[in-house]
Amino acid sequence: MNSIEYGSIQVKSFSMLNILKSLHDISESELIFIVGEKGTGKTFLANHIQNHVLKNPNLIVSDSYQTRSLNGIFTLTTNEWNEVSAKIKVSYRLIKMPSLCDRKADLALLAEFFLQVLSLMNNKPKVKLTEKALEKILQYGWPGQFYEFESVLEEALLLAENSNLIEPQFLQMGPATIEVGVPTGMKLEELERKYILQTLYFVHQNRTKAAEILGISIRTLRNKINQYRTEGYL
Repeated sequence: MNSIEYGSIQVKSFSMLNILKSLHDISESELIFIVGEKGTGKTFLANHIQNHVLKNPNLIVSDSYQTRSLNGIFTLTTNEWNEVSAKIKVSYRLIKMPSLCDRKADLALLAEFFLQVLSLMNNKPKVKLTEKALEKILQYGWPGQFYEFESVLEEALLLAENSNLIEPQFLQMGPATIEVGVPTGMKLEELERKYILQTLYFVHQNRTKAAEILGISIRTLRNKINQYRTEGYL
């Protein structure tokens, strides 16, 4: 298997494939920790496990761990994990979230997804990265993780104005684009939800056409709709 559907893209990076494949035997009775840098999508993975793997909306998902907890999914930074790991006296499952620089194989599809969402949200036509722009994205280290990734792409979209191509000079990477502490995992989930719901609106709730535009299976789209209905968005 060279790719796995995760959210709205087909994941291809070795690091994420290993994580997603390891979830086949996960149990809601487990104590699960997702550890990584801020902005790597830990909350998005936690919600994926809760809603699509275990399918239990009542399962605890939190970014704060209490030592009395015996099960649930907890997202922690590396520093937070170092502080609490020695205090845990029960068995647990540890998932180490890769940074964006370890997910090079996913960056092209992630960029395409973000640009589709941002174009829709900014009422702009669809745009594409030029080959040189994609090379620039792949060569950059993304220290600001997903927040920086989204911020750079949104700025590039605005700089492109009426062009349907993102040129490398539109991609403004650097310290000014990095903000620490932004709840990126939730932001990713919100972006995906807005994209799916707006696509459904534009195709007049035609699920087959929406799934084709979104590049996901009808089954995945149906699961997303059921999730949004449970969460009160539909």
